[in-house]
Amino acid sequence: MGKIKKRNLGVFAVFSLCLGAVAGAVVWTLLRIMDLGIRLVWEIIPAHLGSPIWYTFAACLAGGLVIGLWQKKFGILPESLEVVMGQLKTEGTYPYDQLYVLAVSALLPLIFGGSLGPEAGLTGIIVGLCCWIGDRLKYKGAEVRELANAGIAATLGVIFNAPFMGIANNFENRDWDDDLEAPKEQIERKRAKALVYVAAVIGGLWAMRGLGKLFGGSMGIPRFDRDVDITLNDWKWFLVFAAASVIGGMFYLLMNRITLALGKKMIKHRVISCLLAGVFLAAMGTFLPWTMFSGEHQMGELMGIWKEQGFEILFLTAIGKLLLTNLCVNLGWRGGNIFPIIFAGACMGYALALLSGAEPVFTVAVCVSAICGYIMRKPLTVIAVLLLCFPVTVIVPMAAAAYGGSLVPMLKIFSEK
Repeated sequence: MGKIKKRNLGVFAVFSLCLGAVAGAVVWTLLRIMDLGIRLVWEIIPAHLGSPIWYTFAACLAGGLVIGLWQKKFGILPESLEVVMGQLKTEGTYPYDQLYVLAVSALLPLIFGGSLGPEAGLTGIIVGLCCWIGDRLKYKGAEVRELANAGIAATLGVIFNAPFMGIANNFENRDWDDDLEAPKEQIERKRAKALVYVAAVIGGLWAMRGLGKLFGGSMGIPRFDRDVDITLNDWKWFLVFAAASVIGGMFYLLMNRITLALGKKMIKHRVISCLLAGVFLAAMGTFLPWTMFSGEHQMGELMGIWKEQGFEILFLTAIGKLLLTNLCVNLGWRGGNIFPIIFAGACMGYALALLSGAEPVFTVAVCVSAICGYIMRKPLTVIAVLLLCFPVTVIVPMAAAAYGGSLVPMLKIFSEK
């Protein structure tokens, strides 16, 4: 933002507001298509066939075949949110010549039940669209990068229904020119970026909610509406809950290393790799249905019937979700990991609430925050995602767990070589 002149900042912010609205409309459209596709594959067709017991395997294998053939023709897409932002940061742009390919690549795994979130594919589409607009307007360098970052802020804010998430995520990503500027210049640039990102998020949420009211459809993590009173009995379990969640995060990263190695060995065999992912998805989904899909809609169901599930089902669902997300991503069913990790953390929290007798909302808030903080290493972003999901009374333990989880050292075995 440093190269954008101050006199143009207001115009740039207004343009970001409009761009955010466009991003919100695009995200709403793609999520609407996803919902219709899921309804067709998982409700209409099985109902027409009489809901046979073999249908989950048939649908997941069909999905694996379609995804594999698509990747064989167009490549392994979509890229992760980190890769998209990294390329934008280093190259100052992102490819936009085949956005329709990216859209189909993002939707297919979600429609066929992949244990994935939509943020990776949708972010890549919006970033590509922003870069295309920037090139048409002859923006260069910092302007294109910040335009795309504004699009990311709007997209993440819309997907998670968390207005501050995209803003926090962008600010926790260190800029390449931070070391080249004086502290005063850094402060001025960050203020300018904040204005632009806020404008983009407002535009995105306005478009998403407007279209949702007119035509239906929404996204975001369900809210724990009831206020809770946290007692000393709850706080005495805090370190236990946080430690268990960090261990869960370590399991996730270990499974990522193992499944990534498997995926690399099969990288030239797209159809077989994606079919294998479909087999794992169907097998686990048959015995633990909540391990399928992103977890966003299932979270609402979980809030209502968690006591009926028992510790074993909740714990196995949490572990299975962490494993299955890695299997999907690294074997070819590409997508995001934030929604699945949040859902896994919630299952773990409810399981520990059954064991300990602690306040369940407190337990879930601590577990979700700690596991997300450890895996993402961005505590401010974690807090921004969860801020509107939990009552005000659990903000302190939520923030403590997120920051505490992010401070636990990352073992070298989890790092890519």
